[in-house]
Amino acid sequence: MKPMRAIAGIFAVTLGLLSIVPQAEAVPAFARQMGVACNTCHFQHFPLLNAFGRAFKASGFTMTGTPLIESDHFSLPSNLNAAIFTNIRYQKTYAANSGPRNSNNGELIIPGETSLFVGGRVSPHVGALIEGDVGGGGLNGGGFLASIKVPVFYPVTNTINVGVVPFSAGLGPAYAFETLNTGAVGNHLISLVTPTAVSALQYVQVGADSNSDGSSEGLAAVAVSSDFFVNIAKWSPNHSPVDAFSANAAPSSTYIRAAFTPQIGKWDVGMGFQWFGGRSDMADGTANPQRYKTSAWAIDAQAQGHLTPEMPLGVYVGYAQAPGSGSTPNLYNAGTNTKRSASIAAELGAFDSGRGTVQVAYRWGETGNAQYGTDNAASFGLTYLPWNNVQLALMQTFYFGSAHSGAAVGNFDPAIDASGTGKSLTSVNLALGF
Repeated sequence: MKPMRAIAGIFAVTLGLLSIVPQAEAVPAFARQMGVACNTCHFQHFPLLNAFGRAFKASGFTMTGTPLIESDHFSLPSNLNAAIFTNIRYQKTYAANSGPRNSNNGELIIPGETSLFVGGRVSPHVGALIEGDVGGGGLNGGGFLASIKVPVFYPVTNTINVGVVPFSAGLGPAYAFETLNTGAVGNHLISLVTPTAVSALQYVQVGADSNSDGSSEGLAAVAVSSDFFVNIAKWSPNHSPVDAFSANAAPSSTYIRAAFTPQIGKWDVGMGFQWFGGRSDMADGTANPQRYKTSAWAIDAQAQGHLTPEMPLGVYVGYAQAPGSGSTPNLYNAGTNTKRSASIAAELGAFDSGRGTVQVAYRWGETGNAQYGTDNAASFGLTYLPWNNVQLALMQTFYFGSAHSGAAVGNFDPAIDASGTGKSLTSVNLALGF
């Protein structure tokens, strides 16, 4: 499958769906601040954002629907907005295993990711979101803190906010500000369990043969309205308690993101591009840390609407690529060939008034490895929300290509979101936010 043909085919499918289908229609800490249910901000289920969720994010987390404590130069919610997110997961890959136990044997993970979120309004123009690892290692083993960002936004017109966002996280520079559900950032896509299988953007950023684990810290300049957003960040691939004055932490890489988010008819639509450039040191505790070029780009699009009032449909497409490594390794591609990927994913609210969904996704990939170059994935899933903040999910993913061949085992690590190997992955996940 040629890259340009993949791009053309994916976007043709999206345009076709837009032409034949009618109508478009949290972190629980933010639900507490707003005094509304999670589905006010989320499309189909968390963590997918709808137009109102994007508007809340565009306010820098300062929008509120609950009482404030106010006086001169002071405006704070009357309650501390906090929430716990956790999940319980069983997953199994299908391959022989002669080594230590892993997902090839089937693994029950209790708990999976478990985080404490504290965030929301700090003042009329300052917000914050802090995530702590409950029982985890925090910043690369450095403590409780897992991520932080502090948006400082001011209106320049009635519809446009601009500002800056200092940030540190394990989700790449897109963490500073992102609202599309295509996988441009790893916490906004249809499946948090198998991100590299359903999103080309995640596959290139943190998938097969990547030197990146998503670590990032820096400062972003953001402009946002209901119709677009732009995020320009200076950053480095670090997410650890290094000395802020050390050259190791210098934000010498550049990230540029622009997206349009118009309403087209009754469809909530988004389309945009990402560009990663520059070179940065990755802090490793030595006097001569490894320098990486941070080189990749991506385009993506989405459409969210309804087939019928009780059948919401979301379609998400993307294409991404990263050049190969040379004398300076590429953070996004350890191979010598170009790494590239295209994906299309769709989710339909198929039963119980849209509370139950059916998911399908196909992700084509070229790893950048000269010997084990092809890496494709097809995924089929079901989700159900018995309550807006409780999600049950089943995902079955099948892997194809030379990266998953018998010859690759032990010689190449393909993009499987589990501890084992094999050509398929079954995941059953219970996620809770409260």
